[in-house]
Amino acid sequence: MSELKILTPIGMLGYSFNEDIFWSAVEDGVDAIILDSGSTDSGPSKLAFGQASASREAYVRDLKILVTACHYHRVPVLIGELTVLFAGSAAGDGTNQHVEFLVQIVSEVISSEGLRPLKVVTIEAEITKSTIQSKFKAGLVTPCGGGVPDLKQADIDDAVVVVAQMGIEPWIKAMEANPDFDIIIAGRSYDPAPYAAFCVYKGFPDLGLAYHMGKIMECGASCAVPKSAEALAIVRNDSFDIRPLDEAAKCTPLSVAAHTMYEKSRPDLLAGPGGVLDVTSSRFEQLPDGRTLRVTGSKFVPIAADKYTIKLEAARVTGHMAMFVGSIRDPILISRLDTLVPMIEDRLRSVYNFKFELLVKLFGRDPLVKGLDMPRFTPIPTDVGVLGKVLASTPEEAKAVANLAKVFFIHAPYPGQVATAGNFIMPFSPCDVALGPAAEFCIYHLMQVDDPAAPFPIATQVIEAQPSEAKVKANGPAKKKSENGLSKIRADITIAALAKHTVQLSPPPAPGFVYLANLANVIRTKNSGPFEITMDIMFRDEETYKRVFEANVLSRNTIASLYDIHNDGEILACMWWEPALAFKVTIRRPAPSGSFGDDDVHGSGLHVPLMYLQIPE
Repeated sequence: MSELKILTPIGMLGYSFNEDIFWSAVEDGVDAIILDSGSTDSGPSKLAFGQASASREAYVRDLKILVTACHYHRVPVLIGELTVLFAGSAAGDGTNQHVEFLVQIVSEVISSEGLRPLKVVTIEAEITKSTIQSKFKAGLVTPCGGGVPDLKQADIDDAVVVVAQMGIEPWIKAMEANPDFDIIIAGRSYDPAPYAAFCVYKGFPDLGLAYHMGKIMECGASCAVPKSAEALAIVRNDSFDIRPLDEAAKCTPLSVAAHTMYEKSRPDLLAGPGGVLDVTSSRFEQLPDGRTLRVTGSKFVPIAADKYTIKLEAARVTGHMAMFVGSIRDPILISRLDTLVPMIEDRLRSVYNFKFELLVKLFGRDPLVKGLDMPRFTPIPTDVGVLGKVLASTPEEAKAVANLAKVFFIHAPYPGQVATAGNFIMPFSPCDVALGPAAEFCIYHLMQVDDPAAPFPIATQVIEAQPSEAKVKANGPAKKKSENGLSKIRADITIAALAKHTVQLSPPPAPGFVYLANLANVIRTKNSGPFEITMDIMFRDEETYKRVFEANVLSRNTIASLYDIHNDGEILACMWWEPALAFKVTIRRPAPSGSFGDDDVHGSGLHVPLMYLQIPE
């Protein structure tokens, strides 16, 4: 084969995609359909409790389309799972039970749609605690990243279930042992692994290009401007192309270079199973159609075979949570919140002698809303939103604390009080709600292994329609015309993204300065695993990039000041990266993603201080 075509209809199974675009791509000819089915971005709950990334109905919808394409066009489907399902739950991401859950849906689709028998290969990813224990005692388990603490015995003991992140080796082994496979459903996988493995299996062994292509494609067309769902990769021996399939979107050198460093600790060296993807020499070339982007020069640097590691992931249950939510509008009380919140916590601890934690988050405390344009109205404060979180040993204790905390917010006295009926605006009743069990990540570590494929059992089965179901269809899939309602919106976004625009922030910057938000076209923050936050600042042209670079405002000291970092070791990376016209920072999270003390699970709300950074004009 001179080239390989891979279709990713969406970056996450269950998030839906455009059927017209999908069928058009399949009928044009593709060699594989590959996509992911989960993420650790939403915190540890999937690992601990098996909560799904999407509803069962959403999985059925997407899988019906994918399996039908496999039936009629004989195009293989590879689905790689991420994170974890708690044994016994119906849906989740990556344990043996969730692999079986997706197999069950595939079986249902084959029967309900009257499809031909399909060969389904599964790869499991659960790791026994005894295996981890022996490696731990031998010193062969280390933290994955600078923000991860050393593993402790209690972490292993507390883990609900542990999965390992497989590289390309189990995928290749499964394909080589089953060359007639129709569908592969695997447990926890390194995001680019199924893509790279399929390339190698089909005779495209350059792992630098294969892994880089997989890194881009696993998010679908999120690398496009504007970001969209469906993407096509065309792999050759010396390059790969990325093309968004929504005609309103396009890939550009900056958009693909920017996505290369998305949610990674560094922009240039991307570590994974078996080695490091080195993109320092990568080249991003816009093709004449204006929508397709070609990448060359990416390299994969393997590690020694006896140093091969797989990443382990697990979470533990930490107690039970409850919450209360509402708002405060009285300006007198708003001015007293600094003393009111500690007073409420003191009162709670005088009432309850059991152990609990209380966190109160206040939203929108400072800005004022302009009054109506009439003399008799004056500007009034916005509501200050109040979100209280409680962690305790039992559901009853957590709910009791949340309920009484809400009562204290309603009726607490304060100096200057004029509103004696109640202080707290409740948006619904009850506004104190039990949230169920709480969890936190307890294992996010690398474990050294002798054989990269051995920890991941492979099984095969041929799934046939049940005899009572309809006869196998032979006339092709019944297609429904689906409206692409986002096309106009995406076209408008594209126009706005390509035009020079000014963000109007208030208050204005000091004379002779401009806000960074007016110079950068991307300022984003995001998890880089559960223990790190990574920040990306990207500029629309080289002139602006050099201007900010030479201003010497973006630095380790600036980041430390903006984010109240007192230990330089908490800044894990801080560097400029010219291929994306970008500045990249990665810091250690103050609290692990989704733990009780965390208030930004996805890590995407920390960009605002950077927006207000002042750059000399």
